[in-house]
Amino acid sequence: MVTWGVTDASTGGTELASVSDEEPVCSTALLEQLTNRRQKSGEAIPRPTDECYSGEAAQLLVPCDDVTVTALDCNAQYTLATASELPAGSFLLSGTTETTPDAASGDPLASNALRLYVRFDGPASLRPTCDGTVLSLWESKSVTVGSRETTIGLPRVQVPETAAGLATGISYLSAAHHTTSPSRSHPNQRDHPPLLTTGETVSIPDSIAEQRPTTGIELRLPSTVESLFVAAPLAYYLGAEVCVDDRERPILTATGTDVRHEFSPLPTFQKEVASLLQQVFYLDCLVRRMSPESAPELLEACSLDRQSVRTLSPAGRLERYLSTPTETVRAAAPEWHLSTHARPSHDRARCLPFLLDKLSLVYLSEGSELDRNDLLDRTLADAYPTRGSARQSSVLDPRGGNSRVQAWLAPGTPIDAFKTTTTAYENRYRFRDRDNDRMQVSVVLNDTQMSDEQGTVTEIYRAADLPMDVTVSESLTTVELADVFEAENDFVHFIGHCDDDGLRCPDGNLSAAELSHARTPTFFLNACGSYEEGLDLVERGAVAGAVTFNDVLDRHAAMVGTAFARLLSNGFSIQRALQLARRRIMMGHDYAVVGDGTYALLPSPTDPVVVWVQETADGYDLVCEVVTPRAGDGYALPFDGEVALNGRRTEKTVTEETLVDTLESVSVPVIFDGGFHWSRTLATRLRASA
Repeated sequence: MVTWGVTDASTGGTELASVSDEEPVCSTALLEQLTNRRQKSGEAIPRPTDECYSGEAAQLLVPCDDVTVTALDCNAQYTLATASELPAGSFLLSGTTETTPDAASGDPLASNALRLYVRFDGPASLRPTCDGTVLSLWESKSVTVGSRETTIGLPRVQVPETAAGLATGISYLSAAHHTTSPSRSHPNQRDHPPLLTTGETVSIPDSIAEQRPTTGIELRLPSTVESLFVAAPLAYYLGAEVCVDDRERPILTATGTDVRHEFSPLPTFQKEVASLLQQVFYLDCLVRRMSPESAPELLEACSLDRQSVRTLSPAGRLERYLSTPTETVRAAAPEWHLSTHARPSHDRARCLPFLLDKLSLVYLSEGSELDRNDLLDRTLADAYPTRGSARQSSVLDPRGGNSRVQAWLAPGTPIDAFKTTTTAYENRYRFRDRDNDRMQVSVVLNDTQMSDEQGTVTEIYRAADLPMDVTVSESLTTVELADVFEAENDFVHFIGHCDDDGLRCPDGNLSAAELSHARTPTFFLNACGSYEEGLDLVERGAVAGAVTFNDVLDRHAAMVGTAFARLLSNGFSIQRALQLARRRIMMGHDYAVVGDGTYALLPSPTDPVVVWVQETADGYDLVCEVVTPRAGDGYALPFDGEVALNGRRTEKTVTEETLVDTLESVSVPVIFDGGFHWSRTLATRLRASA
C-alpha cells in the first residue's frame, strides 16, 4: 500500500510524494497539512477512486514517470512528450505506480499497482525527474488527490463463443480510447484495448464498463464471425455498439442523426468498411487539436471548419463526415499502414485486441498459390545456383487489402506479408514488461564461410549508440545453440545453414520445436529454408523473426543480414526492416517474417523516413515516406521540415547540393536507382562524383 505525504518543496510550495507504510509521520502530515475535508469518491475526481482528499499546494511530486493530463473542459489530453506547459483550465493528471506483486492473484502477468489522480486548475507545468513527475502551479491553489488500487496488465473481457458474445466483446474494446474527440486519431490518445477471452458467461471488468465511451453509434451485422472480424476496426475506432441478427447487409446508425449507412454483403463489405474507416480517421487527423495535418484545400473541398467539427458529438461528427466526397478524401489520405488477412474463428478472436491496437484493417484470407517459377518472376531474377537442401515452401499471394504492410493470420505461407499467429501476439504481451538495463544481442556463426557477415553485423550492433551488449559465438553445438535461444537475449542473429532436421551445428541439427521455451523475443535465422524453424521458435515463445523460404546465396545472405541489422538497431520494425533490407538483392522475396512483424526491438527511429531518389535532367526527384507503426502520428520530413502523417508519401525535386547536404544531416535509408543505401554513405558517394 502507498500512502501520501507532504514535505516542503524547494520553491517554497507544498510537495506531494509517495512514502512507505513505515513512515506514518508523513501520512499524518497529509491529514494535518493538506486535507481540509474528505471528498466522496467521484465528486471531485471524475474517475472511480478508493480514497480522495483535497487541500492546497503549489508544487506536487507525483511518483509516476508516465503521466497523462486531461483537459476536463475541452476533452484534450497531454503527456510529457507532447507538452510541458499547460494553459488555464481544469485538468486531471493520472498515472500508475507499481507496488507489491500479488502472489495470490493466480495471474502471473498481474501485479498490484496504485492508480493516482490529481485534479487542479492551470496554468501549470510538468517536469520529469528521477523520482517521478513534478506538477508546478503558478500559485498555491486547491488540488484534489485520489487513488485506486488496481493491477498492472491489461484487463480481460470474457464473452461466450457465439457471434453475439463476440459482438459484445468488440463493443467494449473501445474502452481503450482516452477521448471521443477527433484527437482519438492520435496514437497518444489510445491505450491498448483490453484482452479478449472466451468463457461460458459474459464478464466485463468494472473499469472497462466505466471507461467505454457512449457514442450513440450502432453497427448491426449478420450473425457470422467473418462479418465481426471485418467490422471490428471500424466499430473499435467509432466506439460503436455492435449487435448481430439475421440480416444480410450490415448497417451503421447513429442516435440523433440521419445516419443510416448500409453496406454490401461480404465479400464487398471488406472494401467498404476499410474505406469508411480510412475516411473517418483521416478527417479526424485534419480537424484535431493535436498535430493536425495541414490540408486547407481538402478542408475547403469538404466544407469542414475545424472548430465547428470539434464541437460535434461522435454521432454528429460521423454524420458530417459521411456527407463529404468519399473519393476526394480517400485520394488525399496517406497510404494505410497495416492490413491483416485472417481466417476468422472464435479462437483467433483473441488476436483482435492486438490488431486493433495497431488499427489494422481486417480482410478475409484469400490467396493464389505461387510455384517456384512464379516466385522467380516476382523477384525479377534468373535461376541462381544455390546451396543447402532445405525444404522449399509453396507460397500464397494474398488477395485484397491495400496497405503498406500486410499480415497473414491464417493457414498457409504468404508472400509479401508476415505470417503471424495467435501465439505470436500472446508472446508479445508476455514480453511487454521485460525491463533490461542493457539490450542483449547474440550473434552466432555456425558457417565459417560466412564470417564476413558475422564481422559486419557485430560491428553494426556494437557501433549503435545504445546500451547494448553483443555476444559473439562460433560453431555452437546443438545444446549450446539451444541455450542461446532459451536465455534472456533480446535478439539472436544466426548465420549458418538449415535443412529439414533444423539449424545445422557441428554435432548435428537443432530443431526449434525441441526447445523447452524460447526466452528470446526476436531473431534472424539467416540460413537456407529457415521458415519452418522460425515458426517453431514463435510457437516456443518468441515474438517475431526474419527467415528464408528457400536456399540463398552466401553473398546475398550477407547483404541482407547486414542491412537488416542496421535497420533493426535504428528502431525499424522487423517487417519494415526486412522489406527494405531485401531490396539489396534480386532474390529478395526469398526472405520473410514470421510472428508479429510490427514488433520492434527499439523505439521508433528519430527520423522514421525512407527516401527514394532518382536523378533527372533538373536535379533529383525525391519521394519521402513516413514509416512508423503509430497510426495517426506525424513527423517532420528531412528536406523541408513539413509534418507528414504516418504513411504519407511526398514528392519534390531538389538540386544536388540540397540533396547531399540533407542526406549528410540525417541517418535514413535511401533507395537510389533501385539500390539500397544509407543517407550519409550515399551523400559521400555523390559528393565524390560531383
